[in-house]
Amino acid sequence: MVEEIAFVVMAAGIGSRYNGTKQLETFGESKLTIAEYNVQHAIDVGFRQFYFVIDDKFAEIFHGRLKNFLPSNCKFELIYQKKEEALTKFCNRKKPWGTAHAIMCCGRIVCCNFCVTNADDLYGHDAIFRMAEFLRSAEKKSKTFANMAYALAETLSGNGVVSRGVLSTDGDSYLTSIDEVHGLAMDADKGTTLLKDSLVSMNLWGFTPEVFKLLEEGWRKFKQNVSDIANDEFGISNFISSAVKEGQCSVKIINTSSKWHGITYQTDRALIEKILSE
Repeated sequence: MVEEIAFVVMAAGIGSRYNGTKQLETFGESKLTIAEYNVQHAIDVGFRQFYFVIDDKFAEIFHGRLKNFLPSNCKFELIYQKKEEALTKFCNRKKPWGTAHAIMCCGRIVCCNFCVTNADDLYGHDAIFRMAEFLRSAEKKSKTFANMAYALAETLSGNGVVSRGVLSTDGDSYLTSIDEVHGLAMDADKGTTLLKDSLVSMNLWGFTPEVFKLLEEGWRKFKQNVSDIANDEFGISNFISSAVKEGQCSVKIINTSSKWHGITYQTDRALIEKILSE
C-alpha cells in the first residue's frame, strides 16, 4: 500500500458557456470555489498534496486563495498548462489543449499515485473517499487506472444541453470504451437522449505515474494528426478509450453513492447554491 497520494485539479479551462471564470467563482456561505469544496473532502480522507493546473495569468489569485485556505500540513503547487507555441505560432488559439494535455503537464512534478478532478464539478465525499482507497492500493508501476462513474440522469443540466463521456464496461466493471456524446438534455425535445441509468465519466480519475509515459506518446501522435489548430483538443476520455482498446492500460470503473453537481451555465448557479446550503 502506498502512503503518498496527490490531488490534481484541472482549472485552466475557459468556460465558454458559463460566460465567466467559473473555477474562481465562490459559492455558499463559506465563499469557497467548487474546487475548494472538493479539496475539503480530500483533506478529510487523507490527501495532503494538491496540484492546480491553471492558466499562468491567474497564478497570483490561485496562490493567494490556496495559501490562506489550505491547512499548514498540506502542500500545494501551481502547474501552468503550456501554450505550445511551436504549434500555435501561425494561429491565435484561445483555449488550452484539453484535459489529457493538462494531466501531461503534471508529469515532471507529480511523482506518486494521484487523482484528477475538474475545477467546476462537485464530486461528493464518498466519491473522493473511494478514489483515495484505490490510489492507496494501486502499485506505482501499475497500468491499471480508475474512473468514478455517475448515472447519466444525475449529471444533466436543466438549463441547456451538455456533453458526456458514456462508459461501456465488461462483466468485471473494467472499461471497454468511452463514447463522447453531445447534445444531451433533461428534456427529450431539446437534445439527444440515452438511457438515464447509463454510466458517465465526470473526469474523476485515478492514475499511477505510469500514465505519463502513455500521455507523452499520445501527445506526440496528436500533434502529428492535428487538423484544426484553433479547436482540436487532446482530451482524456478519447485518449484513455484508445489506450484501453490498444491494450496499453486498463481502467477499473468505481461506483459511488455520491451525487454529482456541476456548473455549465450561469443559470446552474442557483442549484449549486441550494445544494451547498443544505
